[in-house]
Amino acid sequence: MKKDEKQPESSGVQPGQTPDETPQESGAQTAEAPGEETAPAKETEAQAEEPAPGQEDSCEDPGEEPQEDSEDFDPENGEYPDEEYDWEEDAPLSFGARLFSASTSLLRWIVLVAVLLVLILGGTFFSMYRSVSLSNLPQYQVSWAGQTLETAGYDWSVPVMGFLHRDFSKKPGSSWQDLEPVSEGHPALELPEYTTAQLTIQNEAGETLFEGDAAAYDAFHFSENGAYSAILTVTSPESTGAQGSYTYQFNFQLEAQPRLVLSDTGVSQGSVIGVRLEGVLGNMVPALTTELAEIPFTLYQGEWVAFVPVDYNQMAGEYTISATVNGQTVTETVQVYGRQRRELDTYTIDGTSAIPYVGALPKNMDFLWEINDPDIYWDGSFIQPVQGKILRDYSVLEYTDRLDPTDPLNAAIPLDLIAAYNANIAPRRSINVTMATTTGSPVVAPAAGRVVYAETNGSLGRVVVIEHGCGVKSLFYLLGRRDVDEGDFVTQGQQIGTTQGHVICEMRVGDIPVNPWDAWRGAGGLFF
Repeated sequence: MKKDEKQPESSGVQPGQTPDETPQESGAQTAEAPGEETAPAKETEAQAEEPAPGQEDSCEDPGEEPQEDSEDFDPENGEYPDEEYDWEEDAPLSFGARLFSASTSLLRWIVLVAVLLVLILGGTFFSMYRSVSLSNLPQYQVSWAGQTLETAGYDWSVPVMGFLHRDFSKKPGSSWQDLEPVSEGHPALELPEYTTAQLTIQNEAGETLFEGDAAAYDAFHFSENGAYSAILTVTSPESTGAQGSYTYQFNFQLEAQPRLVLSDTGVSQGSVIGVRLEGVLGNMVPALTTELAEIPFTLYQGEWVAFVPVDYNQMAGEYTISATVNGQTVTETVQVYGRQRRELDTYTIDGTSAIPYVGALPKNMDFLWEINDPDIYWDGSFIQPVQGKILRDYSVLEYTDRLDPTDPLNAAIPLDLIAAYNANIAPRRSINVTMATTTGSPVVAPAAGRVVYAETNGSLGRVVVIEHGCGVKSLFYLLGRRDVDEGDFVTQGQQIGTTQGHVICEMRVGDIPVNPWDAWRGAGGLFF
């Protein structure tokens, strides 16, 4: 047989071999000639060895191994070859496909970066959130009747970053603070600056006696002693970072006693003593008793006050001031000192003074001393109402026409006769201040008040009287012109008239003249 001729298909038994003998498969493939296709394997798994004559199909030689399919099994690699794939060059992608692919990749990166940012920011916020604690809450000092209150509960929102806040809250519950007995009818409430408060006070029977803010509490006074409870909520100002409030719950026993407080315990003649009565329960009006003057108490901003004048000729010594209310009387003492003696000599031919003088006022003005406005119109120091030369000061002893032994005209008169003559001349004490001014000089109100008198009254000339409250009055005589009328309210420094050369200024508390210079200089009991 020629080499290029194909062998006929064989039954699998070679000449000279018995059917039991089968040739071992080569597994090697014949090399292909150039341009020829590779020949398939000689045998396949589908070809099976035919049984020898006389043997049954189902019987096999026990020592015989199953034959592999020559077309699918590769004996050299010990595996079946993959199906043949026609590797052709991929077609180029269109612009839309490339754009979609790039967009998808970009979107994946954006999502990845966003996730990372969320994780980083979340971790940062969580760390900052956990770093805010109760120690970051504002610390408030709140007191009631001088006793520091303890916090019973709170509700706060503390900023962490931007919109993020951390909240802290504690219910007050049944925790109540027991305070020491309180002896004031209006216990002082001290709050941190710029905070607001809401206060509720109940008596032992559970009745609400007061409910309101701190401003409303300023006008509240207890009417009787007893056991009380209070709930106070203090809220932070809106301008601060942390927003919230503290709650205080406390019990106290009110054991108020009236207490008399004086502006001074030692004063000189012509002064004013400021008096304040504290710890008064209820609406009963207290009574003031003293040898110095008859002056009533005035209820001003929740406190009973009075201004006691000391007359210019009051005897020096110790005096008592007593106040009685609700059957209880309290007393304080004050020492009155004499004023330095000052004298003034004026000489005229007929024995009268060349300087205008006002002493006792006419009876038609007595009604003024009963006026006692239940208010204090002044705020701070008074001011000097007019500028000029002082001709006669307050509380000066004025002698008219005493003989001067040093005067050459009196040289011929024996000294003992001059002394005897002068001894018979009684002085008069000045109860006001007389000034010489330029005609038309302005006269202004020394403090705010209500005009209660504006008339022309005989030798007093044009007169203006201003009530400053609590019976304190300023009087002006010999005005050249009046610029106000009765019933007008004037402010400090407002012009009330002008002068005509001389003007007399006076100040009274009740019907007693006092030293106006104390008020004009912001000194004394009026500013207690």
